[in-house]
Amino acid sequence: MNDESVPMSTTPTPESDVAMKFSARGNTRWIVLRGERGQQIDRFLVRHTGCSVITWQYAKAGGNAYLPTLLLTTVGRRSGELRTKALPYYPDGGRYVVLGSNGGGPKDPDWVWNIRANDAAWIRVKRRDRAVRATVAAGDERERLFSQIGAQRDSLGRYQERASTYGRDVPIVILDPR
Repeated sequence: MNDESVPMSTTPTPESDVAMKFSARGNTRWIVLRGERGQQIDRFLVRHTGCSVITWQYAKAGGNAYLPTLLLTTVGRRSGELRTKALPYYPDGGRYVVLGSNGGGPKDPDWVWNIRANDAAWIRVKRRDRAVRATVAAGDERERLFSQIGAQRDSLGRYQERASTYGRDVPIVILDPR
């Protein structure tokens, strides 16, 4: 599984600045690793150590505890190329749950669209790789997971409130090992 992705600008956009400030609750002094280059470094760290500096810095800035982080690899819906993202996760029995919050922004992250197009994915958790079936939770299951995660992390409610202003729900994605 390749960590490379299409090169993106390392210059922050106004939209990414707003999302960063919102996610950090305005406490941006902790946010030092960001942008595509920061994500590349973070993927390397998660792959080899199991820990994410990006997850840590946003947790610290928001006054929250660090969440364990996994690498999620999806198949690009248009390119067919493998795309990898480091994401904090919540255990749910033998499954893993990740959020497509995108900082509460106007659009779902690309990896969510990739999953909607193809549910085959791979994760790396605690330096172990495994195949998963990825699905976006709906109905009662989404409500249960939203309540469960929201009780642990008040940021989910904040992200949902902000995403609602753009007419979207934060996708809650279930990663079920095959």
